[in-house]
Amino acid sequence: MDLIVAGADAPLFDHFHLKHLQSVKAEGGNFYRNQKFLGKGGNGTAFLVTCTSGANQGIQFALKVFHKISDEKRRSRFLGEIRHYRSLNHPALLKVYDEGTYVSGDREYPFAVIDYVPRNLESMIGRGGAPQISRLEAVRYVYNIASAVNYLHAQPQPIVHRDIKPANILVDGHSAKLGDLGLAKVLLGEHDEMTEEFNAYAAMPYFYRTPELVEIARGKNIALSPASDVYQLGLVLYRCVTGFNPQKPPVSNIKEEIELDVRPVIGAASELLNELFGWIFQSDPTKRPNTLQLLQRLNQIHTEVCAADLAATGVMR
Repeated sequence: MDLIVAGADAPLFDHFHLKHLQSVKAEGGNFYRNQKFLGKGGNGTAFLVTCTSGANQGIQFALKVFHKISDEKRRSRFLGEIRHYRSLNHPALLKVYDEGTYVSGDREYPFAVIDYVPRNLESMIGRGGAPQISRLEAVRYVYNIASAVNYLHAQPQPIVHRDIKPANILVDGHSAKLGDLGLAKVLLGEHDEMTEEFNAYAAMPYFYRTPELVEIARGKNIALSPASDVYQLGLVLYRCVTGFNPQKPPVSNIKEEIELDVRPVIGAASELLNELFGWIFQSDPTKRPNTLQLLQRLNQIHTEVCAADLAATGVMR
């Protein structure tokens, strides 16, 4: 697909297109040639591009263009996401290599050049039924992401991601990276009162809500803490291991009370996994594990699952 167009009801200047093999120049002077369209969301459009100049010439990247330029708040969020990535350095976080502004007439579309990772976890695990990935893959990917989240939480001003879900976890071979820092919240301390103005529907994922984010969406000025990310990690891990999301979707409103259907897990490391889920899925965020404790438990689970996988397959993976 060569032409990328925003919704028909979008303002005229929210439309964006980039032709096949068209080049875009970043602020650092490097050129990136469009190879193909990757996908489009409400705010941005992604392309697979090849760098054609500079130190990274010949390397493929993802070019993420913000097209909803009529919405200044969303534009600020996109630029904030780029700043986050630029300031962070962790193997399980996407890296921004370049950025710039694509000018079309009097319209300016900010963009970022980031790691290209071909698959996301959502596309791998399917919806419902038996798990579509192995127990080892499930634990390993979440172990990777927990490491990235621990890094975010350990910043001088902790960063809460708020949008951890399979669609935002990118997988390349045996490793996974956490993407989309668009909803990330920098805390002024270990805990932070939510005094910011935000749209509740855009401040949490519909199928991966947390008790705190629901309360905040209801207008309560309560403290947000890193424990919210731990809850979302638990939901992702449970779905990867079982094939089901234990959180029932809201019937009509994202502010509805959260209902969980957590059934005992069977198979490799089931005792450790069930104990961990019981610890994570507590309504009181102060009773959940922090990310360091989560990493310690995931290390134990990963070790046990590796041993079981080797015994079953005869192959070290």
